[in-house]
Amino acid sequence: MSQTSKRDRRDKSPEPIREHLRLLCDEIKSSIDYRAFYLSFSTETRISGGRLHGLCPIPSHAHSGAGNPSFSVDLARGLFHCFSRDEGGDVFRFYELMHGVSFSRAVSELAAQLGIESNAPQHEHLPLRLRSAPDADSDETNSGAEPLDPTHTADICTEFVRLCAREDQSEGYGYLKRRGIGEGVITSARVVYFPRRAYSRVMRLMTTAFDSAELRRSGLFNQREHLTFYRHRLLFPFHEKGDKSRAIYLQARTTAPGVHPRWHNMRGAVPSLYNASALAGLPDDSIVYLVEGFTDTLTLITHKFAAVGIVGAGGLRAEWIKELARFRVVSLLDPDAAGERATARYAEMFAKDGMQLARVALPYDVNDYFRARPSAALELTLLTEVALEAQ
Repeated sequence: MSQTSKRDRRDKSPEPIREHLRLLCDEIKSSIDYRAFYLSFSTETRISGGRLHGLCPIPSHAHSGAGNPSFSVDLARGLFHCFSRDEGGDVFRFYELMHGVSFSRAVSELAAQLGIESNAPQHEHLPLRLRSAPDADSDETNSGAEPLDPTHTADICTEFVRLCAREDQSEGYGYLKRRGIGEGVITSARVVYFPRRAYSRVMRLMTTAFDSAELRRSGLFNQREHLTFYRHRLLFPFHEKGDKSRAIYLQARTTAPGVHPRWHNMRGAVPSLYNASALAGLPDDSIVYLVEGFTDTLTLITHKFAAVGIVGAGGLRAEWIKELARFRVVSLLDPDAAGERATARYAEMFAKDGMQLARVALPYDVNDYFRARPSAALELTLLTEVALEAQ
């Protein structure tokens, strides 16, 4: 059946359903990150000039995986095309083909992955994704209310991680394993996940354990008394030095493609480098990579490199640099404008403390690099040697 006739068939729904689907499609398109969505399905990809190119992942196309990549995506509009089968369309058509589902089911499942309420709108109730949204900085609940002190924040984080660890971890572990992160590393880092079906249960248990004002000031709950980690349920704890059983801060990631922003965190300042607790066990003069984010940090650890992470390209604080003084530090930030600027600024900060910061530039971020290149570990070792010798 042609794509046109499929679209005609979509329009035969009753008018209220058709209008609801149209509005839902518009909301999905305004929320989805096309790059993250298509990368989650595609293999051996490259991005050039706003287009993604790679091997076609559509099961019904039955590609052998050999030969030149035939799959292309316009990342600005989310439109895909497979040149080998001369078939293409929008993100909903792609989801239909990938999963063998109807258009309406593709829309509802994408909405669910993005945390968008897919039921018919009820004017008297906000969707859960809005009820659970973090408070804006200007909200009156937060104006004049300082973030919770570090000790009580750590109490809340530790209990939240403990409760989440009791839930089914398979989806979170599966997400990280698909990104090439080893299960032993996941376990050692105490990364935890809670499925969406556990949201109400975890929220209720936290309200039983802590005062509502403390939960709000920590950023775990909002002024509507809802757990803010609704769309971001894969939790990366920062641990107290010498005690991995105690989480002092949390950053969380969505596992659904297209959710923006992809990350959510507690209120207050980030307390340390991510994985800083591992530095104490390293010998002097070890090579330590400074990377952007948690998956990049864990990717390097999986491949036996020492690494610490910062939250965002601009997240390194001057007082943390002294912790790195006995190591040879190599910047491996993302290869974008923000990463370039941050690396230059950090080199100046290191120099003020009498230290040097080497820099390795990869064509894309660390996790994508290691997933795309079987020889990535060897290549990084050689690139690092060159960078250190150039100092």
